[in-house]
Amino acid sequence: MVGQFGPAVEDSVGIGHGKPDGRRIDLGPGSVTDVDGETVTVERELSGGGSYDALGVPKREGDVATTKFREGRWWYPTVYRGADGERRGTYVNVCTPLEVFPDEVRYVDLHVDVIKQADGTVERVDDDELDDAVEAGLVGEQLAAKARSVAAAVESAL
Repeated sequence: MVGQFGPAVEDSVGIGHGKPDGRRIDLGPGSVTDVDGETVTVERELSGGGSYDALGVPKREGDVATTKFREGRWWYPTVYRGADGERRGTYVNVCTPLEVFPDEVRYVDLHVDVIKQADGTVERVDDDELDDAVEAGLVGEQLAAKARSVAAAVESAL
């Protein structure tokens, strides 16, 4: 459906990052650099300050985040690179199935994620946040089990 209804190369898209408690965080906008089948590649130039969640790497002015969204997939990877092209790390977000619209990609974050450091070290993170969401009644047991299964598969693949 991306080819028929989704964004085209050079379009600007937002990233609607929903949370199980109903909050919404806008991660965009980004520029579509490629559309291949059901996959949309989005690049965002970042400003400096702070650090990349779980990677512990400082954000620098001119860093670029390249994200590949595949409609219907339960996860998506973002590769962070410095302005010089050097890989700073990869963050794989586990979420509800991705929905790709002409002006936005949407999903609900399921807390557990997988990171890959620039040195190749792979780590699963934020299981405790998923556990807390289950205890609070924000994420059901079946959905949490699916999220854990997806995270385990991604961790093995990286």
